[in-house]
Formats: sequence, structure tokens, C-alpha cells
Amino acid sequence: MTDLLSLLWQRKLTLITAALIAGLLGYAVTKAMPVRFAGEGLLLVESRDQAIPELNQTVSANTPSAQRIRTEADILRSRALAADVVRELGLADKPEKEGLGAAISALVAPVTTWVRDSIASLLQPQLDENGQPLGAAPLDKVGLAVEEMQKNLSIGTAENSNVVVVRYVADTAEEAARVVNTLMDRYISQEVNAKRDTTLQANEWLTERLTALREDMEAADRKIEAYRERTGLLETSQGTITTLQLGEQQTRVAVARQELARAQAALDSALRSGNRGSAATEALTSPTVQALRTREAEIGARSASLAQQLGRNHPDRLAAEAELRDVQRQIGSEISKVVASLRREVDAARDRLAEAQSSLTSTSRTARTGAQAEVGLLALTREADAKRQIYQTFLTRAEQTRMASAQFPLARVISPAVAPYRPSGAPASVVAAFAAFVGLFLMAGLLILRRLTHGAFNSVQDLVSMTGIQNVGSLPALGRGRRNKMPALVLDQGQSGIAETLRALRLNMQTVAGGGPANTVLVTSSAIGDGKSTVASSLARLSAADGMRVLLIETDMRRPQLSAIFGAPWPGRSIEAVLNGETRFEDAIQVDERSGLHLLLSDRSSNNPQALIESRQFAELINRARREYRLVILDSPPVMRVADAVVLSQHSDAVLFAVGWERTSRTVVMEAMRRLPRSMRARMATVMTRVRPGRLDPLGYYEGYSKSASPDLKRLPAPGA
Repeated sequence: MTDLLSLLWQRKLTLITAALIAGLLGYAVTKAMPVRFAGEGLLLVESRDQAIPELNQTVSANTPSAQRIRTEADILRSRALAADVVRELGLADKPEKEGLGAAISALVAPVTTWVRDSIASLLQPQLDENGQPLGAAPLDKVGLAVEEMQKNLSIGTAENSNVVVVRYVADTAEEAARVVNTLMDRYISQEVNAKRDTTLQANEWLTERLTALREDMEAADRKIEAYRERTGLLETSQGTITTLQLGEQQTRVAVARQELARAQAALDSALRSGNRGSAATEALTSPTVQALRTREAEIGARSASLAQQLGRNHPDRLAAEAELRDVQRQIGSEISKVVASLRREVDAARDRLAEAQSSLTSTSRTARTGAQAEVGLLALTREADAKRQIYQTFLTRAEQTRMASAQFPLARVISPAVAPYRPSGAPASVVAAFAAFVGLFLMAGLLILRRLTHGAFNSVQDLVSMTGIQNVGSLPALGRGRRNKMPALVLDQGQSGIAETLRALRLNMQTVAGGGPANTVLVTSSAIGDGKSTVASSLARLSAADGMRVLLIETDMRRPQLSAIFGAPWPGRSIEAVLNGETRFEDAIQVDERSGLHLLLSDRSSNNPQALIESRQFAELINRARREYRLVILDSPPVMRVADAVVLSQHSDAVLFAVGWERTSRTVVMEAMRRLPRSMRARMATVMTRVRPGRLDPLGYYEGYSKSASPDLKRLPAPGA
């Protein structure tokens, strides 16, 4: 966010200019537009009457649905309704516009005429005598006026409201209000007429249908009467005669069975009483038996008392026992009579049940005989009931449609349009302010979008915050055709800003290495063209010119670039020859005549450079260079091209990573740094190259101070010299 705000602040003049231009353009366009007035009216869409399914009308609830409201809005903006309004108000005969619009039309009229004549000359075979294309419809003023009206008409609806907003924009306030009110009146009239026509059509159709249904119902009733006369089925309010007789016989059988069961239960109780003795006999309801039981109890009590007082053969005791036996014989005789009476009742009940069952059987046979006739009668009755129900339903619908013809229309005007006092649209000052803000935000968005889509580093702060790696300096771009000028410039202008920046870079590399002797520095980059070879050669040449013993090794054996600066290596004295054992290290060293820099260059003779870098001979070469030189600089291939830089980082004390300004994408740079060993991140530093001079970081670039030339130092000989 800070970087984006910094970008916007740096481009503040661009943003202000864009805002001013957009504001002035908005103000000018607003002033150039003709004055327009907007008239507005409100329509309330009522709920529909009860629908008539027979006429396939839509059923709706009490509250109109959103689909219904949108449908009414579509009717309001229809071409047919607009044509009625145009004809009623005579909008087709309205004079042409005057004012600024007419002035603009007068200015562009010559151009329009010339274009039209040119097109007509090209399409002459396809035009008729009136200048119109063949087959095209003739110009219709009414049609043009309808299109103009529809263009200026807007119908608004809300999701949770039954109100439809009708708005029309016209040249005059009176015309705007008149068009809106006429449109709403024509819409309501059209709804009333359509509803009246629909009602009349429904009444005619329902009347015809009612007549046909009534005839069908009467024919069904006559068919039922004829069937009854033919089958002899007499029907009362409770059903047919046969059905009633069958019910009565079933009731007789049920009553006879209950009587038989009751008589059989009484007989069984009497038989059980006679077997259980006197105690159970009291359950009998016969008065004679009850009296004899009472007498038996009295005699039994007296006999028991005499048995205690008198002897076994005493006359009184014997007389009492004889009387007791006589009473018991009488009780047995009475019980026998009761049982015989109960047997007669059971037989009589059984006879009555048999008679009732016989009558029921006879009646059932009669009922089965008329069952088929009753089934036919039931079918005819159901058919007649169905026709009668349909007739009643249609009769109700007919009454509803007659009532609907006298109801109010489906919509009403709740707010007619009035002539507006002020023109529509925002004032020119508001439009200008809004356009200025829009221009400002659009320009800011374009600047930010350019920054985000470009995806390259364009500031040291952005590079440090994104990578987390220390930056040790920024070097400017020297322009096209001056690619190799920096290594010569650091010698010609030893006190220049570039030279001072490289010296500071060399000192900062000691800090990157943790305070130790960083005499082996790997210079690499993520991609080709970031200036790593220029940085390596310039740093090495300046350090050698400052009196340090420096060795520059060209480890990029695939595409060596240092030969373009220092010249091709001597035949057979390249780094490949040293690693292959074809020559000695000291014999392959070349000396830069201007700076005394020692060079070990590549002749691109190896087919497998990575194998040479991973060999034991290369490690021995680096160890010897560490001992004999104060600073060893390795110019390696880009990290994203080959893995040579990853191997070379294992032989280095520090890594100097060159990042091209607004050149290489951030993703590529981050991926290249990720590929290097994690242990090297603490000993890595970045240098931003090819920075536009006006965008150099003041904290990482030195402007230079003295204009004197560098002293002519004694040049160091080669190790074998």
C-alpha cells in the first residue's frame, strides 16, 4: 500500500491533469446538451378479480405478483400504446428543435450532406428515385415520433411495491406532463375496454354452455324416472321398498335370537338351581317357590331346635322332620313346573327365530333379484348428480362474470404528472466535479494496473520488502549502444557517481559476508540482460585500479560475455584448458593493461560446463585463487537458465544478485533466489541495474565529488610473470 501511495504521489501532476481534463470535458458536454424536462406520474396496480379457469385466465392472489407488475410495465412501454398517445397529442407534427441543438445540426449539416451524397453515388443502383434503399419502408412521421417517445419514456417498478412510475423527458415541461398523463389515461382505458370485451365474451360463452348443461341435466332426470317405471323400483325418502323390507326382516331375526338366548339362559339357570339345592333355588323368581323356601327355613329351624331338646324317636321331632320333607317335595314339584314352562318358552323362541330367518331368506332372494336394477339406478343417479353439479358451477361463474363487468379497472392513477419547474439532470458544476473524480480515479487505476500487470521491480524499497534481501546499491542505465561503456567509464572517471557507488558496493559486500573476508563474490542474475557481466567487470576493474589484487573468472562457459570487454582469451589458455589439465593456472591468467586486473576467461570449448564446475579441479582452482588474490569475482550464468550458479554459490563467500529495473518480473526474481541454497540467503545482496537516471535511489547511489582523474597506479603482473 505504501508503494502504491508513493507511486500516486510521484504521478500527482498526471492525476491532477487527468482530473482537470475530465472535469472540463464534463462541464462542456453538460452545457452543450439541450435543456430537458422530466414529467413523472404514479400508477397503482390493483389485485385482479377472481379468475375464470374456464377462460384460461391467470389466477392471482390478492396482492399482484412481481411478474404481474413487470407485465403491466411492459404494456405501458408497448409500441401500440405509444402510437395512440402520439396520434392523440399530434407529436408527429411537432416542429423541429431549436437552440444549441439546432445550431450544432446546422454546423454539421454540410458534412452530413457530403457523406450522404458520397454514399448515394456509391450505392446509386440500389436507391430509388426518393433516395431511399430499394425495399426499405417509406419514412413515417408517426413511426419516428413513436420511436422518439419510447426512447424518452422510462417505466420504473420496485420489487416490493405495486406502484409503477411513468417518467417522460421532453423539450418542454408542459409536453412532459401531458405525455405522461395521456399515456396513463390511455392505458386505463385500454384495460377497461379489454376487460369489458372479455366479460362480454365470457357471458356469451357461459350462456351457451349453461343451456347445454341444463338440457343434459333434465335428460338425465327423465332417464331415471323411465328406468324406475321399467324396473318397478319404488323409492321413498329412506330408500327403496326392498331395502326397507330387508332391514325389517334382519331386525326381526336379531330380536328372535335375543329372545331365544334369554329363554335358554333362564332354562340353564333353573336346571343348575335344581342340582345345587335349596340355597341356589332362591334365585328363582316364582312367588310359590319363594314362599315354600321361607316355610322350609322355618321348619328346618324348629326341627334343629327339637333335635337338641328331644330324643331321636320323640313324636314331635319325627312330626317336624316329616313336615320338612313334605315341604321339600312341594319345592321340587314347583321347580319342575318352572323348568317345564321355561322349556316351552325356549321352544317358542326357537320357532319364532326359524320363522324370522325364513322370512329374511325370502326377502333376500327378492332383494338379489332387484340388485342389478338398483345398480343401474345408482349409476344413472350419479350421472345426473354430476351434471347437476357442473350446471351449478357454471351458473356461479356466470354470476361472477356479470358482477365483474361492473367493477373498477385493474389500475388507477394515484399521482398525475405536473409540469416540472426545473430541468432534469444534474447541474453542470456537479457533473464537472463528478467527471473530475472519475478521471482522477481512472488515471489512478490505470497507473496501479500498469504497476501490477508489469510485475517488475521499479524501486529499491519494493525490492527489499519483497525479497527480504539487503540492497547494496543502484547503477544507472547508460543508454543504447553503450553496453560496455561502464567498465571503461570507471577508469576514465574514477571519481564519478558510478565509481563511488561500486566502491560502496564493494565495502557493503564485507558486511553481507558477516564481517569476514569476502574475497570470493559470485555475481549472478535471474535472467539474461540484467547487467551481471557489466557489474562484475566494472567492479573487478575498479577494484584492481584502486590497488587491490583482483581476479575475474568467467564461469559462464555457455555464453561468455567478458571477451567483448577484455578481448578473446589466448589460444589454449582458457578456464576450460586449466580445468581439463591442458595448461597451468598461472599460464592462463591474462592481465588487463588499463587496470591491472587479472582475468581467467572462457573460450566456450566445453560441451559440459556444469561437469567442469562440479569437478575437483575447479574446487582446487578456487582455493588457490583465494590464497593468491584479495578479491575473486565469479561471473556466472543466470540462475533461471542453468544450474551452474547454484553450484558456484557453494564456492563463494557472498552472492551479488543483479536485478534489472522494470525489466524482470518479480515472480522470476523470487523464484531465482529461492533456487539458491538457503544458507546463502544471509550472505546475499542485490544491486539494481539499468535504473533510469531520474529514478535512482538517493540512499544507494553516490553522485561523485571530485572531478580529478584517477592516479596511474602500478599494474600487477600475471602470476607466472
